[in-house]
Amino acid sequence: MDTTKEIGTEQDGKRVVAMDIALKVGLLEKCEEHGCVYDAMNDFALEDAFRFADTLMAQSDPSVDVFVGNRRRLHHVIENIRSGMPNCCPDCFYAKQKE
Repeated sequence: MDTTKEIGTEQDGKRVVAMDIALKVGLLEKCEEHGCVYDAMNDFALEDAFRFADTLMAQSDPSVDVFVGNRRRLHHVIENIRSGMPNCCPDCFYAKQKE
């Protein structure tokens, strides 16, 4: 595997972990109808996400192994996970516009 592809795969893995944490604490939400993940606009959940991530690290949970114990990096990815995300499900939004 070439190095660029390896780095991309690792970054994707980190993003998946951060997204999972963000969904569990309500930082992100997932539309039950369309499966779209969007920003829940819940800034208070960011601290919850950091605490949950720290707990996973402290417990050596395999889900955070991709961060190799680097809490700062995990926090950074969680903090930026909402970047560029819509604040509602686009499919639901456009469906309402057509009504």
